[in-house]
Amino acid sequence: MQCKNHAGVPAADRCTGCAEPFCGNCLVEIHGAKYCGSCKVLAVGGQPIAPEAMIECPEAGEALKYALIGLFCFGIILEPLAISKALKAKKMMAANPNLSGSGKATAGLVVGIVGLVLWVLFVILQIAGT
Repeated sequence: MQCKNHAGVPAADRCTGCAEPFCGNCLVEIHGAKYCGSCKVLAVGGQPIAPEAMIECPEAGEALKYALIGLFCFGIILEPLAISKALKAKKMMAANPNLSGSGKATAGLVVGIVGLVLWVLFVILQIAGT
């Protein structure tokens, strides 16, 4: 991650107001939060800083949907798909702070793992019963 203002300089942190990456020379600390030059004016003026609109991560919603449907049908197929989508969503959210849906991704991951274990046990019991 590189500073938005200085090409080739690694970013030290993200601005609290706009969530853009900046180096240590571009950020100032105000009341324990770090701001860039544009956002510090709003922070000092006492006006609330409007964060950028959060975007829902579509993979997180899909992971939870697949995990829940997989509990009832086609779990052997849908649960691994849900686990994969949840892990992908978590990576995307770690890379982009404007993405939301961490709770859905975590729920999709947990339900996917539990559902997969239950489906595998169900298949083993069906095979052992015959």
